[in-house]
Amino acid sequence: MGVSSLSWAQYLMEDVEVTPKKSGTFSLSSGESVVLEEGKRTAMKRWAARELGGLLEVHEEVLSPKDVALSAWKEENDARNLKKIDPLFYSRASDSMTRGGEKELRASISELLSVRKRKIMEAALTGRDDAEFYDSMTAEERKFYDDLKRCVDSWQEFLVLVLSGISPVEGGDRVG
Repeated sequence: MGVSSLSWAQYLMEDVEVTPKKSGTFSLSSGESVVLEEGKRTAMKRWAARELGGLLEVHEEVLSPKDVALSAWKEENDARNLKKIDPLFYSRASDSMTRGGEKELRASISELLSVRKRKIMEAALTGRDDAEFYDSMTAEERKFYDDLKRCVDSWQEFLVLVLSGISPVEGGDRVG
């Protein structure tokens, strides 16, 4: 299971507040049954609420374009550090986009992610690896950073071999 899949699974396992639109006992794909009472607000796992769809009113906030834009502004105005965001931001962003992906929200998310991507790429290229920066990343961003850092480190090792006159291709024989 990839990082994004794991984050999505965590997102689906969160509790959400719901208000049933009708009473009854309903079966879930997991084999469980859930008893709902019309109008009685209760909590259930997000995956179950999604499965029961039209039978419930789900009380959860989608990402606001203004909040995301403010986060992007704060991120942009701190050139060195990465601001800590919700560990499940990417799952929330994806879900928010499917539930009313308005143009303004898409633009705000894109702006925030662009700034974060640039900072993470710069950190990988410069070898920055302090714990505070790393801890400010989501799991998806850590995967991106780790993969990029591994690639940069391999390239640096290659350059050292080339500059040492050792052929990195021909089994380490000295060139010339």
